[in-house]
Amino acid sequence: MKNIKDMKKNISHDTKMTMQFKLALMFFMVMLVAASISITALLMIFSPIMKENASNQLVSFANSAKQLEAKGFEYKEILDTLNTNNYKIKELSKDSRDVMYYKQEIDKLGYAVSTEGVVPNATMITVISDNYIMVDTFTSENVFWVVNFVTIIALLVSIVIGTVITTFVGRTMLQPIHDLSRATSEVARGNFSVRVRESADNEYGTLQRNFNKMAQELSGIETLRGDFISNVSHEFKTPLASIQGFAKLLQDESLTPADRKEYTQIIIDETSRLSKLSSNILNLTKLENQTTIGKKKKFRIDEQIRKIILMLEPEWSKKDINLDISLEDIFFVGNEDLMGQIWQNIINNAIKFTPVGGEIKVKLFRGGSGIVVKISDNGPSIPADKKEKIFEKFYQGDRSRATEGNGLGLALVKRIVDLSDGSVSVDNLFEGGVCFTVELPLQTEDMDK
Repeated sequence: MKNIKDMKKNISHDTKMTMQFKLALMFFMVMLVAASISITALLMIFSPIMKENASNQLVSFANSAKQLEAKGFEYKEILDTLNTNNYKIKELSKDSRDVMYYKQEIDKLGYAVSTEGVVPNATMITVISDNYIMVDTFTSENVFWVVNFVTIIALLVSIVIGTVITTFVGRTMLQPIHDLSRATSEVARGNFSVRVRESADNEYGTLQRNFNKMAQELSGIETLRGDFISNVSHEFKTPLASIQGFAKLLQDESLTPADRKEYTQIIIDETSRLSKLSSNILNLTKLENQTTIGKKKKFRIDEQIRKIILMLEPEWSKKDINLDISLEDIFFVGNEDLMGQIWQNIINNAIKFTPVGGEIKVKLFRGGSGIVVKISDNGPSIPADKKEKIFEKFYQGDRSRATEGNGLGLALVKRIVDLSDGSVSVDNLFEGGVCFTVELPLQTEDMDK
């Protein structure tokens, strides 16, 4: 295990150095190309000057040799006098190839000078006391060679030093990317609490802020997922335990018919609760994966609300609830089945929390830019800090309004309204109670019925 960890650490380190190494290598190659171009340009400019200067030195050497020879100096004395570290002297035989090649020029001028190469290698063949000698200026002491050598070494040293500096500077520049890489690895392992330091730079700062937002959103999604699983497990466990318990009680042969009927009804109610919970979970999951409302048709939205109120008549009659209904005649284009779920969930919610003998108001009217539906009850109010959360899945923060249900109805309402490009909100009434407001865009164009 230790070897594997060390290997992962080394791989991580190698990955970390990759961009840094590439940046240094890129700098090295750019500087090398730039230096090569610069040296080539300089040599092309100054090469003619260096050739001329080298030729002049050699001609001056030949002229000095002739003057000394004219004064009676011996061959050896002339060489000793003129020979310096700037020259390299070599004796040639009369029938050597070099002498024969330049024989005519030597006989005419007394010498023959040759310059070759961009960095000129100047040589001269001359005659001193009937002795042929070759004089070469390309020595380690020659000023042109020294200047060229120093220039090339200086450029190479500059490139190496620049590359080393770039390596360390690049490490600093790339540190935010390294931090993001490590943070991304942490997110991949499931650690959504990781954050990176945000810099003031526009390029890195934007990337870092977006990463932190992503991590925060993923953290919220993970929390929601955990809550969802926990709540689903709890919501299923409660009715299943109830069904199991009362089913066992039904096995008791001494039960009275009244008790048996009561237990059977409880099992039926809990089964219905499970069925409704399963249906709501499936509907919500389906809607969360949708991006459009689905098939639309034109229908009377006021008639739809009336039918749902009549369908729920046994519920509100049981609690002797008074209904105050005010519905304008409005045609609407949308998904009729999904719209029905909005009114059924909100009205059913109002019935549950309205006290016996209470009142529910349902109003439908045209607003400034669409349709407005207000459904209010005089049940318990919702704390201000809980209002924004009641549309979340399984949220039942205020237990006074959570004696029944599973916290999915309002989440379904919110999703359907969002798909319809509308809005839904909840407010506590001054006189007591709660009012749900649904606003939908008014669409009256003819669609397939």
